[in-house]
Amino acid sequence: MLGNLRALFGVLIDIALLRRGPESLPTSTALMAGAIAFNLAVSALMTAMMPSAPHTWPIQLVIGTVVTLLWFDVAFRITKKRERFVQTITALFAVSALFLPALMPLAGALLPHLEKQDPATPPPFALSIVTAVIAVWMLIVQVRIVRAAYEWPYFVSIIFLFGQNIAGAVIYWLVFGVPTKAV
Repeated sequence: MLGNLRALFGVLIDIALLRRGPESLPTSTALMAGAIAFNLAVSALMTAMMPSAPHTWPIQLVIGTVVTLLWFDVAFRITKKRERFVQTITALFAVSALFLPALMPLAGALLPHLEKQDPATPPPFALSIVTAVIAVWMLIVQVRIVRAAYEWPYFVSIIFLFGQNIAGAVIYWLVFGVPTKAV
C-alpha cells in the first residue's frame, strides 16, 4: 500500500515537472474521488487559515469543483474522448493540491497589499515574483494536462482553461451576486 502511494506521488511529481502526462495515472474512479477529496481538504485547510477569506468560501469551493467537473465532462463528451475523463480529473485535482500549500499562503500574504492598493507601499517585490512564478507554473502544468487529454494545441488549451474560470466566475456571480466593495 505504501509502495503504491509512493509510486502515485512520484507520478504526480513527474506530471508537475512536465515529465509525464495524465495518461500515466491509473484509470480509477476511486483514485479520482480521492484526488478530488484531497484537493477539497487542502483547499479548505488553506482557505480557512486565511484571515481575509469570505464567509461563503465553503460554498464557493464546492461550486468551483462542480463547475470544473461539468466543464471537463461536457468537453470530453463533445470531443468523444470520454474515456480520458477519470485520468485527467485525477491529474488536475491531485497536482493542484500539490501546488496549493505553496500558493495559498503566498497569495494570502499579498492580499492585504492588493486590497488597499496604496501606491506609497507596493507589495513586496520578491513575494510578488515567487507567487507569480508558482501560479504560472501551475497554469503551465494544467495547460499541459488539458493538451495531453484533448490533443489540442497549447493556445486552445489555455482558452479552454480560461473559459472554465470564466464559467466559474459567472456561476459565483449568479449565486452570490456582484461583490460590493467594503467602505
